[in-house]
Amino acid sequence: MDLEKLKSAVLVILVATSLGLTFALWTYQPQYEEMDEITYLEENELDGEQQTISEVMTPDQIIFNNNNTFSRLKSKTEEQQLFQDMSDWTFSKLDQYPSEENGDVWTPNVELVMPVSVPYEAINQLFDVDDSTNQQTGSFNRVFFQLTRGSEEQIRVSFTSDRHDQVLNGLIESVSAYDHLQGYIYDDNTASMEKVELHEDQPRDYIYLTREDTIATEHTVLLNELDEQPLRNVLFSNPTLISQQTTGGDYEKILTDGSRLLRFNSAFSSGHYIEYLKPATEELSDLNSMELLTRSMNHTNDYYGWTNNFNASELSEQSQTIQYRMHQNGYPVFDDNQYVTLQQIWANQELESLSRPLFKLTTPFQDRDNVELTSGISIYNYLERSSQEISLSLVSDIKMGYDLSEEEGSSNVLFLEPKWFIKYAGDWRPFGYFEEQITLQEDG
Repeated sequence: MDLEKLKSAVLVILVATSLGLTFALWTYQPQYEEMDEITYLEENELDGEQQTISEVMTPDQIIFNNNNTFSRLKSKTEEQQLFQDMSDWTFSKLDQYPSEENGDVWTPNVELVMPVSVPYEAINQLFDVDDSTNQQTGSFNRVFFQLTRGSEEQIRVSFTSDRHDQVLNGLIESVSAYDHLQGYIYDDNTASMEKVELHEDQPRDYIYLTREDTIATEHTVLLNELDEQPLRNVLFSNPTLISQQTTGGDYEKILTDGSRLLRFNSAFSSGHYIEYLKPATEELSDLNSMELLTRSMNHTNDYYGWTNNFNASELSEQSQTIQYRMHQNGYPVFDDNQYVTLQQIWANQELESLSRPLFKLTTPFQDRDNVELTSGISIYNYLERSSQEISLSLVSDIKMGYDLSEEEGSSNVLFLEPKWFIKYAGDWRPFGYFEEQITLQEDG
């Protein structure tokens, strides 16, 4: 083979090789390991659920009023089902604007005592009301379902408040809904209640208390610690910049990225309660009540943060604060350190502070003893007789609930004990606390 033929053969081989490599590059599919999307999402999701406004804004009480004779259902489960039924009834009419007229409430009626002042804009989140008719501003904390006294079986629904005179009225035209409520109002198998006006100069500031002793059950529950990583990912814009500070104080550890702070406080023996802080640095721009509620719900839903049954317990436009309290079997749960509350404070339309439990409670796995709780009206009468030792004007509410405490000798077993709780000067305390204080003052 002469030199020219050899060069030609080499050139053909090189061109063919080049074409082959080019084709291989174009058609090559690398064997990347697919990212596990579920794992990624779990790193931003707490072991909880998403909730709607109607699920965290349920009534504290549903009261039946038959000519000023008051009663309620004996079962919280039945009460919750009744609220669900009422939520499904369609409004045929809702006033365009609240008024200060036609504010009288007649009997028979059913009263929903809401846990906080609820913005009017949330009505269509709680009841079957056309969105287009609900553009009002204002709030309510009581809802009256009043049976009409005429020939037509209708229900007038009035949204009222202890704090202002405005009333928003709606109408439900449903024979079945009318009969449903009427059956409850005239049912003899209900618990008798008494209406108590807390302050003589404020007749709209009242509560309902049981007239008879109540049998309640103690429960044992398990505390399950939750992984902290999802909250790290949610609360810090760049979790890789987080550093841990050592502390000799009350906190187990403190995480920070220079502008945000996350503190871990030991809760019971095997749980944690976290506190997140991000100070506002710009001019403040407040949220109205509906915006505050919506942002709070969206933020918690984003990381599936409803790890137990929570119900709204505070909503303050003035302080830009919203708080939810853990509930068990329909009753609020309390503890000495407020570990069972989820609280947010907003500033400049951003989350400035978050405090919440980093644990969840299981469904009660063991029922303990049945205990007999004295009537609520007896509790109030005791406080009234002790007005020299305590200021009755500072009492704003009295509720039956559970006191959460740690079971001795176990790191993750907690005890739910039914008790009466009193809101005094803005703080909730068990009735036993007042008994001790009054006894000390009397002995001293």
